[in-house]
Amino acid sequence: MLGFAAFGLVLAALGVYGVMAFSVAQRTAEIGIRMALGGRPRDILPLILRRGLTLISGGVAIGIAAAMVLNRALTSLLTEVGSLDRAVLAAASTLILLAAVLACFVPALKATRLDPLVALKND
Repeated sequence: MLGFAAFGLVLAALGVYGVMAFSVAQRTAEIGIRMALGGRPRDILPLILRRGLTLISGGVAIGIAAAMVLNRALTSLLTEVGSLDRAVLAAASTLILLAAVLACFVPALKATRLDPLVALKND
């Protein structure tokens, strides 16, 4: 089960990375303009990370709510399903958040290394 959980975490992180890389690619001109007007890499990095973390935190909140509802449903249907373990839920949520932050950080770091002239020529 640990192997399947790790595989699921890697797939989720790859999905977040793909979405964020696509988002950064679409916003290349905007990032180039910001950097051409004097935006520093330390200003661009939080801009990209904030957007990713907003989406991720919403997903984690929906996941926690769904886990609570589904646990109640499974507890009433199955005999050997225990009550919700909040520590495990918190640990899993934290692990997912850390993996997602790492997956968001890579495209954000690439965005900070963007040359404004090249970004503006591509459009």
